[in-house]
Amino acid sequence: MGTQRQLPPIIDFGDALDRVESRTDDAEAHGYIDEIRDGIGELAARDPDSRETQIQELEHLIDSLLMYVDDDAEMWTKTIQNRFANYRHARRESSRTLHVANGRLERDGELADITAVGEATLRGQLINNGERSDAMVSLAFYDEYDRAIWKVESREFEIAPGEKRTLDLDIYIPDGASYYAVAALEPADPATVAADAPTPGKDTVGEDTSYVDYS
Repeated sequence: MGTQRQLPPIIDFGDALDRVESRTDDAEAHGYIDEIRDGIGELAARDPDSRETQIQELEHLIDSLLMYVDDDAEMWTKTIQNRFANYRHARRESSRTLHVANGRLERDGELADITAVGEATLRGQLINNGERSDAMVSLAFYDEYDRAIWKVESREFEIAPGEKRTLDLDIYIPDGASYYAVAALEPADPATVAADAPTPGKDTVGEDTSYVDYS
């Protein structure tokens, strides 16, 4: 039996949907909220390489939801919209043949509280669906305003065709983090370097290149 896929942390925004739902009485809005929840569940169940159609449908649903909410409900819907846009960016930045399955931050074997500053461990599987390749794993943290505030990268290492490598990367969660995105990069592929990458604010920018040997 295959490993159950988990929702990428960056779009695990069930709490935000709950807040939208509790702050609007509009029947149309509640219908879109239900559809978004269903769509997120389906997205989590799909292989990362076959998510594009579902992603486009979810973007349309989120945009439609914005038409039926105001005040606090609108604010939380825009937060969802921004997080989904950052998820889209992480996918564009990622390699076409490498991906991280079930990437998550842990402390003492449990999911880490992203708002708690300090050390954590990035776990998951790096999967290579292509030829032998160099690879890097990148993790970007975002604050409550959806700004990129810190980025961590592993050093380059080689991964064989079809290989599934367990990730065990020590990470420091910065102050002000609200969520994060994980990406698998192929340094030789220019498509993994996006021109419209989110730019951390000058006052909060941080970068930690963690030279971890996966061999």
